[in-house]
Amino acid sequence: MANIISRIKARGRPSRRSSRASVDGIIGTNVVGWALDTRDPRNKIMVEAFSSAGESARTLADSFRKDLLDAGIGDGYHGFQISVAGWRGDLSTISVRRADTGEILGRGPLPVLRPTAQDDAASSRWIGYVDYVDESAVVGWALDRELPNLPVAIEVCTETGLRTTGLADIYRQDVERLGYGNGRHGFHIELPRLGQRSRITVNFASSGVSLTEQPIDVHPEAALLTGRVPSAFRRAMERAAFEIDARSKELNGSRTGA
Repeated sequence: MANIISRIKARGRPSRRSSRASVDGIIGTNVVGWALDTRDPRNKIMVEAFSSAGESARTLADSFRKDLLDAGIGDGYHGFQISVAGWRGDLSTISVRRADTGEILGRGPLPVLRPTAQDDAASSRWIGYVDYVDESAVVGWALDRELPNLPVAIEVCTETGLRTTGLADIYRQDVERLGYGNGRHGFHIELPRLGQRSRITVNFASSGVSLTEQPIDVHPEAALLTGRVPSAFRRAMERAAFEIDARSKELNGSRTGA
């Protein structure tokens, strides 16, 4: 997080309530900023971005920012980055509040910040793919090109702010054939119990870089439409389709002969 917005000077003014915060602006499709609980700085705040169209997304303000530490703001672990990819309308009109109290931390219009060359380099450094998602797990692969033989931590975030982390260390022959390190970059991360209609984001835990351009819908219909279904399930469907087709031809042949 610090490398993404280190150029932004730590700022923010004490709130009339219990927070000190700054919503720095929008970088790409992410709302970035920081938030501190002035009554208990060790308590990390759950922050929520929301739009006039009723869209919302949450995350915990617990990412490290060196500018905050240098400015004497808590322990520096108060940064946040909320993905708003796929939201409708003008992103600059998004506002941010504390999820627990509803206290407004930043209100639109938010400044749209230009990514630095360092940000672009970070995006090309972290690569991967989400193969499929169902109600119980997310599967794919991920790699840090600067450390191609070491596993990376992957974080799955839900719309309600729940987080699940797993290590991309499963051997994938297809990934090794692509020339990516030793091939031990696959991940299979169990998901918490979600509602019938939920969306998740899949990110590199250390950098916050997302593996997908937009949040992923987690429900059976979406899995079928996107093709992100388990390969075993896909093979079973193909086999069933083949058997149905063969049986249909047999029946048509018998009717013709009769």
